[in-house]
Amino acid sequence: MAKTPTMTADEFEALRPRLRRLALDTVDIARAVLVDGMTPPDVAARYGMTRQRVHGIVKRFRAAAQEVPTGWRRVEVWLPPEMAAQVKAMADKARSDHASSGSSGVSE
Repeated sequence: MAKTPTMTADEFEALRPRLRRLALDTVDIARAVLVDGMTPPDVAARYGMTRQRVHGIVKRFRAAAQEVPTGWRRVEVWLPPEMAAQVKAMADKARSDHASSGSSGVSE
């Protein structure tokens, strides 16, 4: 059973220039889930891999699409405004430091 796509084909194609380092089959697998609305178990069966592997590929694709460096973790918490501002400043500094290091962070 197909699920509702989370991205249009045009949105997906617009991301391609930012995803050059991802292997072609990785991009195809992500497209099958995100655009075509296939379920991870169906995609896993089609490509001969586990659901967990498909989930990891989709997660990596989303991170690459958002230019999130490999190994970084998303953290969502509720904080008082002052602390939230401090955490935001830390995140901005980490991104800036990472960008200045010249590392793309996107890997296959």
